[in-house]
Amino acid sequence: MKHFYLLIFSFIVLASSVFAQNKKDFSRLHYLSKEEMNQPVNTKLDFNPTDPPEGFIRNVAEFDQMQAVMVRYPFGIPVSLIAEMAQDTRVLTIVANQQQKQSVLTMYVSNNVDTSQCDFVFAQTDSYWTRDYGPFFIFDGNNNAGIVNFPYNRPRPNDDNIPVVIAQYLGINLFGMDLSHTGGNYMCNGMGQAASTDLVLDENPSLTEADVDTLAENYLGIEQYHITLDPLGEYIKHIDCWGKFLAPDKIIIGKVPSADPRYNDFEAVATYFSNQISSYGDHYKVFRVFTPGTPQETPYTNSLILNKKVLVPITGSPWDDDALSAYREAMPGYEVKGIYYSGWYDTDALHCRTKGIADINQLYIWHVPVLGNVDFDYSYPISANLYNYSGQPVYQDSVFIIYQINQGSFDTLLMSPEADNPMG
Repeated sequence: MKHFYLLIFSFIVLASSVFAQNKKDFSRLHYLSKEEMNQPVNTKLDFNPTDPPEGFIRNVAEFDQMQAVMVRYPFGIPVSLIAEMAQDTRVLTIVANQQQKQSVLTMYVSNNVDTSQCDFVFAQTDSYWTRDYGPFFIFDGNNNAGIVNFPYNRPRPNDDNIPVVIAQYLGINLFGMDLSHTGGNYMCNGMGQAASTDLVLDENPSLTEADVDTLAENYLGIEQYHITLDPLGEYIKHIDCWGKFLAPDKIIIGKVPSADPRYNDFEAVATYFSNQISSYGDHYKVFRVFTPGTPQETPYTNSLILNKKVLVPITGSPWDDDALSAYREAMPGYEVKGIYYSGWYDTDALHCRTKGIADINQLYIWHVPVLGNVDFDYSYPISANLYNYSGQPVYQDSVFIIYQINQGSFDTLLMSPEADNPMG
């Protein structure tokens, strides 16, 4: 049986563009090829809608714990990035057959990839944009991991089937949400909020915005869905090309020069999020990163958060170092690394071509911190909900709070379970 615990503790405190790609191989085009433009997006013909998950649903955020990262061969990323990711987590490579697997293993060995960290799944694919067609992970009211599938917004049936393949590979539940979508235009904060550009409305013309909100809530547990304009003004309209949730109450958004015709739109979305209430009950903390774009690509928001690392695409632009500094300021405690590759573009970079696989046996802590200035009291309750998705017991003598008072030294104290949620 999988367990849920609520713990509480009180203590004394005082107060705290792809235009540059020029590729002829349409499978490498993030936008639609001429052939695809004349082909209806009819992947719903192979899509099986289902009832939504039961009970309270939590949509896994990118910055939550991942057990692996998914890539596809032939690659759209440098093998050096795969070597970097394999240092800390498993790499799941999609290959079409055994011959491709052997080719990849040879490539990995030649490039010092730790192959003991590498797994493979056999499936046909149409492109390497695993972010766009990859699965949305959730945990349901029974504390079971699941995947929410959706009709992929490209006429690429092999790609569209990958969530089904991954659900079977992991042995977890599969749910079908009848909402045409793409992972590059979806991000969540792990605590009931998500964001997309209005592309999600464009591609679901039979649905109202209220209909879209209802589907997101029923299948993904999203109580507030931020649907915004697209300040980038490009063909792709993917939110990961200009913004990214970094934490339940943090977001980073691109910034362009004031003379840029897109300046007002970028400032409008930054202002919008700064005025929104996060899942912590405070306003979102909005961080900015300078992304002036071509002629030299600056796709800095198209980064990957992989457990305690942040992998940022860099291009040799004079703004690379500033971008890395922006992430370090926004995400103290994370290791921020720049990943150079000549194939990064403003509309298609590192995030588009990788997809985290949620740790389906993680111990998740739902905690809303005490923020801002609070009135003096002799004690303040600090509570946390613990979800041990592995089904293993949580040991009462191993749950601590680490705190400091007035910037003093840190101290550690034991938390205790509430009476109606005993340890077991």
